[in-house]
Amino acid sequence: MEKPLVVSVSQVNRRISHMLKNDAALSCVWVRGEVFNFTCHYKSGHIYFTLSDENGESSIKCVMFSNNASRLEFTPEDGMAVTVKGRVDVYERGGIYQLYAEELNAEGKGVQYLEFEQLKQKLLSEGLFSRKRELPKNPASIALVTAKGGAALQDMLSVFERRYPLVKLYLISAAVQGELAPVSISKGIAKACETKAELIILGRGGGSSEDLSAFNTEIVVRAVYNSEIPTICAVGHETDFTLADFAADLRAPTPSAAAEIAVPDIADIKFYLSTLKQGFKSKLKANHERKQFQFERVSEIKYKVKAVFEKKQLNFIKTAELIHSLSPTAIMLKGYSLVYKETQLIKTKTQLNPGDKIIIKMNDGEMTGTIDN
Repeated sequence: MEKPLVVSVSQVNRRISHMLKNDAALSCVWVRGEVFNFTCHYKSGHIYFTLSDENGESSIKCVMFSNNASRLEFTPEDGMAVTVKGRVDVYERGGIYQLYAEELNAEGKGVQYLEFEQLKQKLLSEGLFSRKRELPKNPASIALVTAKGGAALQDMLSVFERRYPLVKLYLISAAVQGELAPVSISKGIAKACETKAELIILGRGGGSSEDLSAFNTEIVVRAVYNSEIPTICAVGHETDFTLADFAADLRAPTPSAAAEIAVPDIADIKFYLSTLKQGFKSKLKANHERKQFQFERVSEIKYKVKAVFEKKQLNFIKTAELIHSLSPTAIMLKGYSLVYKETQLIKTKTQLNPGDKIIIKMNDGEMTGTIDN
């Protein structure tokens, strides 16, 4: 058995390129289609776009170098119908065959673009783009409707793990590209509603207009609008807009941005709680110091009141002693007596006459008598 011939990847690509260059039909061909994913490289001046059939079933990548692009009398736009003259060749480094455009003629808006605009106006007139519900600030659970194992899912999981690992996540796997994608996405949104999560994120990574076409279908737009749960739509890159974005409660430029918007940063929460705790401590300390000051003021008043009371008490005792020393009783203790005629205190002898009855009060009792002379 002969040993098989083994060639390198570059040899295969070079062989295909050689075959295409020798095909007269592809060395100069006119192709009609609609422009999508138009990009102009700001440094080189080269332009890149995808040319798609009217039904969107097939597409081919195109490049027009700056020497030809500089002669264009118009700027190509997504959705524009054009005819392109060029040659088909292989970009050997990437193994990608593409149309190298030399001339570009505009024919107006393409069929896909017109269908897109008609559907957009229909849904807009029905009010499917006007409802914008408030999103939960700190959702305890979120349902993710996206492709299982896709880059969009990994990006969102990474953000959730970093910002808010406490959130509960429900993964609803759905096809986000191809013929089955519209039905798969709409069913995925319905399943997400059954989880009773507080928020839904509908997401997928970037791609061509054809890749994102499922999110421009009526069935997906209505599924987003009919969702019982607030929904964030995060499809493609920042510059990509789909009809599902308009129907969602909020449009995020990327899946990662949707995750950033959906949950708070736990570091901010910890900082807030720390600040709150410190504030409580400061208030408690200030309140304690105020109460301590008030207690000290009351204590000072107490001591002052006590001192005043003791002084008044001393004065009272002195006054009482003075009054007592001047009282008849105190005088009687010194050996004196008091003479009464009935209840009248006798101070002079002129108050008495012979025969008057008198009472003599002494310290240890009293006696009665009669005035003789």
